This record gives sequence, structure tokens and C-alpha cells, in this order.
Amino acid sequence: MVKRYRLDEVAKIEEGKIVPKKKYFTNVGVPLITAENLKKLMLNGDIEQLPKVNISFNKHFKCAPVPAKTIILTKANLKETNKYIYQCEIEICIANDIVAIIPNETIILSDYLLHFLRWYQINKEWHHLYQISIDIPMLTIQHKMVRILNTIQLLLKNKESLMTAVEGLPQHLENFSTQLENHSKSLHHGFNQAQHLYNVMQYKIFKGELK
Repeated sequence: MVKRYRLDEVAKIEEGKIVPKKKYFTNVGVPLITAENLKKLMLNGDIEQLPKVNISFNKHFKCAPVPAKTIILTKANLKETNKYIYQCEIEICIANDIVAIIPNETIILSDYLLHFLRWYQINKEWHHLYQISIDIPMLTIQHKMVRILNTIQLLLKNKESLMTAVEGLPQHLENFSTQLENHSKSLHHGFNQAQHLYNVMQYKIFKGELK
């Protein structure tokens, strides 16, 4: 059974209010995500290296921290193909150039919504997020679909490190350089196929064509 919802019916959408000021940064506190450091964070960055704020200064920020499993987007690049979309694993604060989407996981899994937003083409300003329609299956079905998509994404996430390791082998095994070069090409082709599979699965799942 699938039911259609507006995004704002199944998730809370918060606009960041914090304008970062160094005087509020602390060594121990809640990490602050801005549009600038979100890109770095998505390139295998460490969230613990982000600037932190003391949430006791909340009266100055006019914005409460957002919980783990929140989905973070930058306001500026929602129209672009390569949108910066991040799922936080811990509580964070968001700056004024960030939008946070906090899913109601009794209806929609955070992972399911994350894959949907990566697939969905947002061709308007970030306020359009409120009106996005999404067909949502039962949680048991969502879990199955998320398991497939997460598995492919995990493989793709390790692409660069695996390719670098394989491409570096010939300098250590000169007698096998030709074989290793062919293996590298096959591996690269395999990753391209995995990316294609991920795209196809997204389309079928979110278009309701997966039986």
C-alpha cells in the first residue's frame, strides 16, 4: 500500500537562522554546518572538525539544534544536478544558508527520504520543498528498498580508494602490469555499472515501477 503525502506533512522543514560569529565558537559544543563546510564534509570530512557552538547561546541564534538523522541541504544549489545533500549522524546546528529536513520516521525513513531527495529534481527555490509530493509505501517496504540503495551507495563511496589502490599496484608488481591494467579497466567499468544500477533503482522505486 502506497500513500501520497506532501513533504511538509511527513517532515519538519527548518531554515537556518545562525549567522556564524567566531565569538560564539567553542572547543566543546554542537557542530555548526554552513553551506561552505557542507561540501567539505561530504568529501569524507570529519564532522568533529567543524566549528562548534555553545547552544546555551540559543537566544542569540533564534534556532534550536536539529537531531541526528536530519537531512541537510544548501539553499543556493537546489537547482543544480549535483546537489549537496547530507544526512547528519549526530545533533547539529545549521547556519542561515542551510535548510534542515527532519523526517517523521513513523511514516518515512530518513534513509528513504535521503535517496528520494537525491533523485528528485528541484527546479525552484528551496521554499518549493514544502509542496513536493512523495508516494510513501509501508515501512517494511521502505526498509527493503533502502537496504538495496544503501548497499550500492556504500560500494560507490569506496570507489576512489579502491581504484587508487588497484592503479598503484603495477609499481610493485611490474611483471603483472598488463593484467593489472586490464583489471583496473574492468573495475572502473563495474563501478560505472553500479552507478547506472543506482540511478535505475531510484527511478523505478520513486516512480512506483518496482514490482
